[in-house]
Amino acid sequence: MTLMHARQKRFTSLAWIVSLCFVAVIVRLFWLHWVEAPELCAEAVQARSVFQELDCRRGEVRDSQNNLLAVSEDVWDIGVDPESLKKEELSRAVEVAKILLVSPADVIKAFNTKPKVDDEGNEHRVRWIVLAHEVDKEVLKKITDLKIKALRAELKYRRNYPNGQLAAHVIGYVNKEGQSACGIEKALNNFLQGQKGWIESERDGRRREIASIRLREVQPVDGNNVILSINSLVQKTCEDALDKAVAQYNPISAVIIVSEPKTGRILGLANWPTFDLNKFYDAKLSPLDSQRNRAVSDIYEPGSVFKIVSISGALEEKLITPNSVYDCSLSQVPYRGRMISMPADSHPIGVVTVRDIVRESSNRGTVQIGMLYAERKGEERFDKLVRSFGFGSVSNLVTGAEVAGLIISPEKWDGMTISRMPMGHSISVTALQIHYAMSTIAAEGLLMQPQLVLRVEDSKTKETVIDYPPRARGRVISPSTAKQVASLLRAVCSKTGTAPAADIEGYEVAGKTGTTQKIINGHYSSAHHVASFSGFFPVQDPRLAITVIIDEPKGDGIAYGGKFAAPIFATVAKNCIQWLDIKPVTSISRTVAGVER
Repeated sequence: MTLMHARQKRFTSLAWIVSLCFVAVIVRLFWLHWVEAPELCAEAVQARSVFQELDCRRGEVRDSQNNLLAVSEDVWDIGVDPESLKKEELSRAVEVAKILLVSPADVIKAFNTKPKVDDEGNEHRVRWIVLAHEVDKEVLKKITDLKIKALRAELKYRRNYPNGQLAAHVIGYVNKEGQSACGIEKALNNFLQGQKGWIESERDGRRREIASIRLREVQPVDGNNVILSINSLVQKTCEDALDKAVAQYNPISAVIIVSEPKTGRILGLANWPTFDLNKFYDAKLSPLDSQRNRAVSDIYEPGSVFKIVSISGALEEKLITPNSVYDCSLSQVPYRGRMISMPADSHPIGVVTVRDIVRESSNRGTVQIGMLYAERKGEERFDKLVRSFGFGSVSNLVTGAEVAGLIISPEKWDGMTISRMPMGHSISVTALQIHYAMSTIAAEGLLMQPQLVLRVEDSKTKETVIDYPPRARGRVISPSTAKQVASLLRAVCSKTGTAPAADIEGYEVAGKTGTTQKIINGHYSSAHHVASFSGFFPVQDPRLAITVIIDEPKGDGIAYGGKFAAPIFATVAKNCIQWLDIKPVTSISRTVAGVER
């Protein structure tokens, strides 16, 4: 009886244990299927799901002659899946390293990578280790020929600038992170960058995509191409001229701008110092200071080139004629009931006409004309005249980082302002502003919108997406006044003017020199100058406008614009004449109604 009782007790205990196990299983199943089900389902879906981005190709940047300035090249990242390597392939690590030009030790380490175990004891398999970044097609073929399935190539795009530093400040660059940093690359990034695609599907237990049940596939859309107004030959001419000027004069910086005055299209825009777009990351070869587009970001007092504003305004309002006479020997002149001190001239001139004032670049004569305008028409009107030439505001050139310059408003003028601003002091401008102010004379009184982009086109069909036609920002002076001023500026380039070195036989160059004293420690310095020349040709039918600005050229004597900048203008102009096939002015075109021009 006791034995039977003991057996029955054991059987009862076993039954309870089995029942409890069943209850535990049921509770666990309930927990998994009801409580943790959403989270577990999400983990399962995530483990099986594949979401892969597909890179798009960035659009090209080309010049007006369809030459490549920026392009995205096919490159590949080469990596290995250690889990898929066969034992006999482990010994080929050195061979792989030799092709990729990397350390054999790094490849051996990658080949022998084992699953990682976290703090909770979970094993995580490493399925992708990059061995080399951005290899070319030749290296890819060598790797493919090894027929090691565990080695994979991932297509990427690398931005390349075929011409190195050519038009560097205009084009800009894309940095290592794939972000557009400056220039056209940044300003027109929305057109250039394109749209990435993606693949959404599932993978099997070996983490291979199951293409047959791919859920969604969106193909990438390549970026648009941007066609610039820049002419590479003209741009190269400008940069070569700057290199020569730097070697000869050792300036702090220099700028050359070439454009079509009647369309506003920029054919060349060069800055020095410059940098190589393919080595933008090198702090020694491409310091940040060299990457600044000085033509639109740096300001300076324009000096005598600015005199075209005062002369144009007075001629437009019929306050003077080219034959009006002024006494340039006066050290003081009356202005609104008080005597105002006159600036000095580089050499005594005496009583001369407006023609001579412009030809010999008289400070005193120009200031008297500017004061006449401000006294008769009002200082606010003079301020408006200055701004109508584009000074004091940005032009919205697509390179970005443009500054407006500095203009003293009339309510803050003192006795010195009205006697200095008409000759280009007490005002700060950019090289681009002074260039387009001169171009206004060549464009028959119209201030044209500076233009660097001709059009945006589809990268596949080559059809135009957006066109950028020439447009004027406004009329500054009448065509007749513009012709009068052009005639006066033509004399500047004569043998008796301040810039005979700028003249080109047969092409009737017109322009204006500038020699600006820089402000050092709060005072105008007699040893630090900015030499400039801005002009256009041919005077009767201007084809090109060119501006040259040299900051502190080193040489004998004062750095006059006629001595340092004008010869550079002539060099650039002669090359442009050759590249653009500009015909010389004939004797017939110089004569209008029997009057020799």
